Amino acid sequence: MLKRIAELLELTKTERNVILFLAVTMIIGAAVRLYQTELPEMPQFNYQVSDSTFTELNAASEKKVNTAGAVFAIGKMPGKLNINKATKQQLIDLPGIGKVTAERILNYRKETGEFCTIEDLLAVKGISRKKLERLSSMITTQ
Repeated sequence: MLKRIAELLELTKTERNVILFLAVTMIIGAAVRLYQTELPEMPQFNYQVSDSTFTELNAASEKKVNTAGAVFAIGKMPGKLNINKATKQQLIDLPGIGKVTAERILNYRKETGEFCTIEDLLAVKGISRKKLERLSSMITTQ
């Protein structure tokens, strides 16, 4: 019967396939719609609750407490760190300073005395001019 209708309408094979595809798509769409109306309402996820939990966790992780008890927010320090008085952990908390470099700073300070200027840090192996430029706004010698 379909073939006879196609012959009457003079449809090509491609046109018949397109019509068949559209008909199947409409039938599937109607079945999905019927299925959705027959199902009980699914509970909606409350994204605001998870967002507030994430915000609290994120705020807590953005703060670090150093050994002296001063709180440093990542990227923002309330005051400059005195490199002549800083502990190893305080030095490690500075961006770009690891355990080895912090130890080298402490050894240099022990051997040669206090730093007169922050540029004196360039004498410490592992401190480049570029790294010193990044640290200059966070450190002091007084």
